[in-house]
Amino acid sequence: PEQLADEIKKYIPDFKINYNVDPMRQAIADSWPNHLDDTAARENWGWSPDYDLEAMTKDMIEKLKIKLIGELGNR
Repeated sequence: PEQLADEIKKYIPDFKINYNVDPMRQAIADSWPNHLDDTAARENWGWSPDYDLEAMTKDMIEKLKIKLIGELGNR
């Protein structure tokens, strides 16, 4: 969450994140690997991700602004 919050702060400097950890869900997440090796997909299929965290955040913020402007216009 902290990495995502840091990216969001580039667009919304006062952004703050608050959350409560659900121990059962956290236990599931803790069982996942920290990194995924996509080497085979890159080599065999020529795959590459469309988004990294920075690009995803930029796209998300832009789309949310459009959505909010539309919702405000419909009031």
